[in-house]
Amino acid sequence: MSPLRVLPIEDFVVGQARAASALQHALEAGPLFPSLVFHGPGGVGKLTAALLLARALLCEAPGERPCGACRSCRHIGDHSLVHADVRLALPEKKSDFDRESSGADESSGVDPQELQAEAIRNPVWSVLIDRLRQGIAFLQRRPSESRHRILIVDQAHRMEAAAGNALLKTLEEPPAHALIILLTSSWHALLPTIRSRCQAVPFQLVPRTVIVNYLVERRELQAEEAVLRAGLSGGRIGAALDLDLEGFRARRDALLAILDELAGRGDPGLAVARAEAIVQAGESVEADLDILMSLLRDLMILGVSPADEARLIHVDIAPRLRDLAARLAGRAGAALGDLEATIDSIQKKGNRQLLVENFLIGLLPESARPPRDFART
Repeated sequence: MSPLRVLPIEDFVVGQARAASALQHALEAGPLFPSLVFHGPGGVGKLTAALLLARALLCEAPGERPCGACRSCRHIGDHSLVHADVRLALPEKKSDFDRESSGADESSGVDPQELQAEAIRNPVWSVLIDRLRQGIAFLQRRPSESRHRILIVDQAHRMEAAAGNALLKTLEEPPAHALIILLTSSWHALLPTIRSRCQAVPFQLVPRTVIVNYLVERRELQAEEAVLRAGLSGGRIGAALDLDLEGFRARRDALLAILDELAGRGDPGLAVARAEAIVQAGESVEADLDILMSLLRDLMILGVSPADEARLIHVDIAPRLRDLAARLAGRAGAALGDLEATIDSIQKKGNRQLLVENFLIGLLPESARPPRDFART
């Protein structure tokens, strides 16, 4: 079989030069190792890369692949997977699997990105052994319309132990036409026997500037919005794209109003009331604290260097933050440390109300804070 001619993978998988280079070489040099593990942080493009690899392998075009126009390419999309020779397994609810198995058409299409998002929203779900057995049987059959059959297992670290063991024999002796791609955010959570049978392809967090450039040049976003999305993404391009900007700005404005009040009024009672509002707002407390973390980071920078906007996340509200930083009089740095400790205590099942109260009281001017012994009660 002649080597494949593959379009530059780095053009499709943003900020993953190392992984893209490894996959490019493997595809063009051939043959591809039959069992791969894409591992690295969530939201950095592992599922996109797996689907791209499937398109490149199954593309029907005589030239460079994936062409994006042939039947195979059109049937393997980020939001529509209908190709008969590609199967996706993810964590799911057992009752959903049973309902599907009782009458669903196996060839019906799925939305890979939506299924992934749903699996992440439900961390108690597992990759079921019954789903893996379906996938193994799928791999054993000959391809129906191409040269390969591909099984992608997303969130592979959430495979039931029995499911992982069931996959071992196929990993050890895969059919010649089979390719298995495991996606995981935790390489070491996979069974050692699985790791030893697969070739690892590492993914990493994407530099902020790379995300900004991608959003501006390829998604045609305004620079200010791109900087905000990139700064909040934590190096995850998926998070930058999925951010509900309108909802985020509304919540940010509410939290900024609290910081404004606390900086202007030295009132412990106000801090207690606002802590209650945050905890009982019906929103995610952790998400609110993450927003506060990014705001305090910018306030700390502006407190030290008021003209330095280049390193801000919330560059769209720089004048308002500069004013607030001046009124906090250098307390943002200490508050940032307090907030990290607060988040850590909440993650260890501490009392959210008391912890947020204590943090907000710490934002008050020194003269307005109650004695430390009082604050602890």
